Amino acid sequence: MITCGYRNGPDGQIHFREAGEQGGAPPLICLHPAPFSGLAFTNILPHLAKDRRVIAPDFPGHGGSHPFSAQASIDDYAKAMAAVIKSLCGAGPVDLFGFHTGTLVATELSLIAPGMVRRMVLCDVPGFAPDIRKSFLESNGTPPSFTTDLSSLAPAWERGVMRRIESQGMGRSFAMFVEQLRHGEAMNAGFHAGFSYPLEDRLARVGGDVTVLASQSGLLEATRRAAGLIQGAKLVERLDITRAVLDEAAPVTANAVLAILNG
Repeated sequence: MITCGYRNGPDGQIHFREAGEQGGAPPLICLHPAPFSGLAFTNILPHLAKDRRVIAPDFPGHGGSHPFSAQASIDDYAKAMAAVIKSLCGAGPVDLFGFHTGTLVATELSLIAPGMVRRMVLCDVPGFAPDIRKSFLESNGTPPSFTTDLSSLAPAWERGVMRRIESQGMGRSFAMFVEQLRHGEAMNAGFHAGFSYPLEDRLARVGGDVTVLASQSGLLEATRRAAGLIQGAKLVERLDITRAVLDEAAPVTANAVLAILNG
């Protein structure tokens, strides 16, 4: 069963989802992709919670968390996650599972609170070259312009429904469409934070037990590039996972993550 709750963060309350019970393994913190929330993990949480407590917080300005700046940074998100982890799990250690934008938040969290993190799995990292990140920042990192014309919702509909409906069905796809709209004109804040993150510098500073997990997706080459920037990181390629990593492929992805964390 998945339960929900709130904890205080540096800039307002943080909403989280939780499954499982504390066992011998450290708690697992799941860090979500932009522009969504911990809702992205609801189908995989039960599979991850076989032998441990699993927590999926919403970043500030995402999902059920308190509204936040459209100019948020990955550092802002990481500090909020550190506060939630401390409140829910004490000083740690915890394991981290980041997906897409969540991989950057996991990276930053491991740098600002290294004693809090035991192992880290970074799945499908947006490790694009600087020129590509700049282009994405310009196209996706600015606040949307909502009008009375429904066409202003077309990008969110494309991202939430059209790219997902084949593998996830209308119900799940529509829920993801709605989730990204909850913070209105700040909905692209996660993209702004991610594509303005000093990726090369921060990944080069990462230490500890890090595994980069790559699925067969549009981020495959970017993920391979990111793995090469982290000294000592292990790259695990699961090219049998071809879509809906956290949904249709949830059992397979969960088994891969747990095999890494329990290895």
